[in-house]
Amino acid sequence: MGKPTKVDVKRVLGALKRSKKKFVSLEALSRIVGLYPDVLGDMLSYFEPMIRMDPSINTRDMTPALQEYIAEPMKPVDPAKPKRVTVSKKELAQYSSIPDFVMKKMTNVGGLVDTSMKLTDEDLHILEKLVQNEINRRKKAAKKK
Repeated sequence: MGKPTKVDVKRVLGALKRSKKKFVSLEALSRIVGLYPDVLGDMLSYFEPMIRMDPSINTRDMTPALQEYIAEPMKPVDPAKPKRVTVSKKELAQYSSIPDFVMKKMTNVGGLVDTSMKLTDEDLHILEKLVQNEINRRKKAAKKK
């Protein structure tokens, strides 16, 4: 079982604070909180691993550990960064020009361009590099004139 959620721990801690009994068993706490004893035992096993085997353990003794768990700040979750699409020179060397790319990737057997074709991110990146190479070649040719 992973870490319990802070909301569940706050719920258990609130139930323990409301209870006036000195001894609160797992069964009694499950009735107060409204969770099955098995589910509550799984959650509290993070703080006291023996509670699943011995449900007669006083859950009130776990109060300091529960409060400490709530007091620690949440770690910020980093959003998953999209994988950067790169094109190697070897992949780029497969295509001599833009029309060559179109002929190899976007045509059917008869040589007709398939308009329903969807290019992947990698294909678009290759096409972008080919276009940039073509623009650079034209700029160099214009400077020589």
